[in-house]
Amino acid sequence: MRFSNRVEAGQRLAAALARYRDADSVILALPRGGVVLGAEVATALGAPLDLVIARKIGHPGNPEYALGAVTEDGQPVLNEMERADIDPAWLAREVERERQEAARRHRAYLSGRAPVPLEGKTAILVDDGIATGLTMLAAIRQVKARKPRRVVVAIPVIPPDTYQRLRSEVDDVVALDIPDFFLGAVGAYYEDFTQVSDAEVIKLLHADPPLLFSLPCMQVPAECLAREGMPATTCQLDHFPNGELFVRVPDDLRGQSCLVLGTLAPPAENLPATLLLCHTVKQAGAARVTAVLPYLAYMRQDHVEPGHSQATAWIGALLPASGIDAVVTVDIHSRRAAALLPTALTSLSPAGLFAAEILRTGLQEATLVAPDEGAIARVEAVRLVGNLTAPVAHLVKRRTPTGIQATLQGPVGRTVVVIDDLLDTGGTLLACCEALRQAGAEAITLMVTHALFTGTAWQRLWTLGVSRIYCTDTVPLPPAIADARIHVLSIMPLLAISLEQQ
Repeated sequence: MRFSNRVEAGQRLAAALARYRDADSVILALPRGGVVLGAEVATALGAPLDLVIARKIGHPGNPEYALGAVTEDGQPVLNEMERADIDPAWLAREVERERQEAARRHRAYLSGRAPVPLEGKTAILVDDGIATGLTMLAAIRQVKARKPRRVVVAIPVIPPDTYQRLRSEVDDVVALDIPDFFLGAVGAYYEDFTQVSDAEVIKLLHADPPLLFSLPCMQVPAECLAREGMPATTCQLDHFPNGELFVRVPDDLRGQSCLVLGTLAPPAENLPATLLLCHTVKQAGAARVTAVLPYLAYMRQDHVEPGHSQATAWIGALLPASGIDAVVTVDIHSRRAAALLPTALTSLSPAGLFAAEILRTGLQEATLVAPDEGAIARVEAVRLVGNLTAPVAHLVKRRTPTGIQATLQGPVGRTVVVIDDLLDTGGTLLACCEALRQAGAEAITLMVTHALFTGTAWQRLWTLGVSRIYCTDTVPLPPAIADARIHVLSIMPLLAISLEQQ
């Protein structure tokens, strides 16, 4: 397998890492070449990008031959067969010299920026390829000392023997090519393997932040993002006397990456207002327009039914026509809906928030329940992130003329956590809770990403053993909702990290 350049290799590696999109990941690139790939992976997975710097210790007789490697604050990893013939005093000096150089590069590349915390997270180490693996081993051991939940190595190419050695050190090794006959150098697998400069690394790590524009109705999430270091740029949205919408933004946005925080959810005017603002930003010269839609409405009309509107596909057609290059959302309804959107899509997962709350409240032994088959992946994501071993059950849902019938699959304990993406009128969750009560569940906690609380039927949940409802702030709570049993978890810090990569 050959790669045209590091950018293409990074894009292919990102596709191979798609299963870690919802795993509360941090991308740790090895400078310098690995940063190019790491930036692509971080963007695709919506994860923060950081560095782990390991320096090769060259053999005194041939500096290009790796005797070992060391990080700025870790123990050296050495080729023990070669070490026996090396002067210990010389080796100690070289180890310290390379430690100092790793520390210098860390300061130069990150300009004093604090490391991204790794404890409890999935650490994904990325490089442009591996030969002996000594540098990666040094990086792995430094990362393990920071107590991540999982450690993953991701590379385009690696020899079979090195692959097997790394597999014994980490939880997963994702490699695009493991050739039986390794060509001896990583660069042999690239058409363009031009050396990456320090300036390029710094640029990738400190790209100009995107400009954020916000609809007036999104004032609350805009204020939350501002507290995360992403203040909105001034724009104007108003009406002509005849009621038509108009938008004003700065007249020269040439070359800028721009974010538009909006919503497609009712009232109906939100949809054209969001699309018009995106279109206006694009017409002002923005190089890239990303629609930030924390709750992406109209995604449940993703089926083809004769005579019925196909609103998901309709939205998919409107997005590029409005100048939108990408969409960032939280927990899109289904893979089928995502496939109907032709623009680049980042769907962030609340799995980390839910898992942390399950652990904080002592619910780690509770049965995790998906209220329908479409929610099974959400439940498994929470289980993975929280390293939970509790049983999982799901319901098979069937709509009838009189309502929803649910058949329970799997064991259910007395304490249950139900995980889903949406609480609208509550019909699905009511049917789920009724089935759980019949199966012996006594205490039910609901965790939903988007809480619309439409109508009043959902209030019957409190009579079916539900003690708490957790939701995120993708949708503001209706003014009439004031109940101590409803807890809002903020998705905004995670959203801010993702938007910095756009």
